[in-house]
Amino acid sequence: MAAIIVAPLAVTAVHAEDAVLVSSTVPDYPPGTVIADGQPVELPEGASAVFLFRSGAMMQLKGPFGSALPEQTHDANSVAALVQQLKTAGADASVIGASRGVSVTTARAAMDGQRVIIGPDRSGIYCIGPHDSVWLRRSPGTGDVLKVRSGNNIRELKWVGDEMEWPSDVIIEDGDRFETSDKHSVATIIFRRIGSQPSETAWVADNLLLGCQAQAEPALRELAKMVGKDN
Repeated sequence: MAAIIVAPLAVTAVHAEDAVLVSSTVPDYPPGTVIADGQPVELPEGASAVFLFRSGAMMQLKGPFGSALPEQTHDANSVAALVQQLKTAGADASVIGASRGVSVTTARAAMDGQRVIIGPDRSGIYCIGPHDSVWLRRSPGTGDVLKVRSGNNIRELKWVGDEMEWPSDVIIEDGDRFETSDKHSVATIIFRRIGSQPSETAWVADNLLLGCQAQAEPALRELAKMVGKDN
C-alpha cells in the first residue's frame, strides 16, 4: 500500500524589505535563502554575498559584516540608497547588475507564459503569472479519480490521460489552498498569483519570496552564474 503523503505548508508573508541570496561564499547562506527584514547577516572577513531584492535590483556585500540590513523599500532607487548607507557605515557594498542589462532567459520565457505543472500527489507552493495555465500531471500508480477540495467544496476529476488542465470553473485566487487526494495520497497545494514583472530579476525575486522555489531555481542558477562571471 502506498504511503499517505501529508506535508504542512505555510503561505509566505513577504515584507518589502525581504531579500533573497543569489550567491554566497558562506555555507550557512545557500542560494535561494530568504533574508527576512531585521534578520542579522554574518559575513566573516573575505566572505561575500549577493542579495536580490523584490525590485530586481542586486547588491553585493563583502565581509566583515555582522548586523541586519538597514530598512529599505522595494524599488531600485532604495537599494541604491541602501548601498550608500552601508558604505557610509564602513561596509563594502555595491549595486550590481542594473547597469549591465541583466537578462535571465529562463525567467524571460516564464514571464511570457508557461504551463505550470502540478504533481497532485506532492504538497507544494506554485506561483501563477497572468499568462500561465495550470496543468495536473498524473503519477504512476495513482487512482483513476482525483479529488480536489477547497474548504467544504469537493470536486472529483477523472483521469483520461497523463495530464489534464485545471478545471476552469475552479477559480484560483492568490493564497488559495487546495487539498488533492486519491486512494493512495493526500497533498496540499497552495497558489500564489503574481502580476507582470518589470524585469526578469524581479520575477526571480517574487517567486522565491513567495515560496515558489522549484519554479525559480533554474532562473536563480542562471543568474548566479552571470553574477559569478562579473565578479
